[in-house]
Formats: sequence, C-alpha cells, structure tokens
Amino acid sequence: MASALATVTDPELDQPLVELGFARAAVDAAGRVTIELRLPTYWCAANFAYLMASDARDAVAAVPGVRSVAVRLHDHFTAGEVTEAVNAGRSFDDAFGGGTDGSGLAALRRLFLVKAFTARQDRLLRRLLAQGYSPARVCAIRLGEVGAEVPEWGAYLDRRRRLGLPCGADSPLAMRPNGSALRADELEPYLRRAQLTRVGMEANTSLCSGLHATRYSTVQGVMT
Repeated sequence: MASALATVTDPELDQPLVELGFARAAVDAAGRVTIELRLPTYWCAANFAYLMASDARDAVAAVPGVRSVAVRLHDHFTAGEVTEAVNAGRSFDDAFGGGTDGSGLAALRRLFLVKAFTARQDRLLRRLLAQGYSPARVCAIRLGEVGAEVPEWGAYLDRRRRLGLPCGADSPLAMRPNGSALRADELEPYLRRAQLTRVGMEANTSLCSGLHATRYSTVQGVMT
C-alpha cells in the first residue's frame, strides 16, 4: 500500500506526494485505507487537487488485499467537493458542475506530462554533453545504448511511455514530446527551451515544499 502511494506524483511538480509530504495513508486490520492529503496552500488549484486525490485513490485501490479506500483532502477551499467526488468515483466536471468547461482534465494531465518528460530529458541529455558527448553523438544514441544505472532512467522511460513515444531499443534517445527525433543542429536551442521548463518546475518544487513545511510545522503527525 505504501509503495503504491509512493508512485503518485504531484502532476505540476513531477515529484512523489509522499516525498513532498503532501500525502500519507493508514490501513486498518480489515484492509480499509484512509489517505490524507494536505497541500501547500488553501488556494492550490482545484483541478490539481482533484488529480492528486484521484490518482492516489486509484493507485492504492489497485493493491491486492485493499478492501476500500477513502481520500480526505484537508485545509483546502474545495476540500468538500474533491473529497466527495473522488470517493464517489465522480469526475472533476461532475464535482463542480457549471463551474468547469466540461472538457475534463485529460489536456491538463498531458500538459503536465509533457513538462515532466521535457525536464527529465533535459537533465539526461545535459549529463551526456557534460561527459564529453558531442551533439551529433547525443542525437545518434538509441535507448538500448543507455544503461539502467543512469539516474532517473526508470522515471524518464515511464513519462516517455505515457506520452505514447517509442521506447524500443532502437528508438532515438533525443526526442521531442511530439515524437520527432532531434537533429544535432537542433539540440542546443531545444535544450535552452527545455531548461526553462526544468528550472521552473524545480523552483515551484522548492516554493511548494517550503510553504507546506511552514504551514504544517506545528501540526502533530503531519509529514513535513
């Protein structure tokens, strides 16, 4: 159960909720799980909160032996709506009725996934360049040539698969989120843009972690 919850990320930050201190779970002898969510601020976006609550519930509910899962979002302006909707299996649009455009959260989820892939690929390709690889060599590398010992390799492949990008051994490593392979002359400008995405996510992670630690520093039992 704990390992399942540990796989759930804040979609905007691409970091595990448990590591951030945003989520914790408890299970009783009957296999009933309660997940507690506490976010950095009262005004965290409602759609972000719903995604985290829904993903946490789905991940834990899939664990063998878990009989039920109840999610509780605390200290948030949509705590009631999100908690009720997720536990009832209702969509984000159903939870907020006329307050949404009715399009669901698929586009938002993909946007976050593109950012996560971009940031992780930026770190990976820059690591290769720092090791002395030329842009031409980096763009010629295939996935099968990269070892699993590379930091964050598993997480990088996961984001790549979820975007529907090719993950076979012969697939190019350096690739845009739309599936087109990068050429050597395109690598530098691509990495300049990718760096902006990565640095922005890292800054948001630092900010949100600090806000959360400050907000809950005196609350007994809350992870900070």
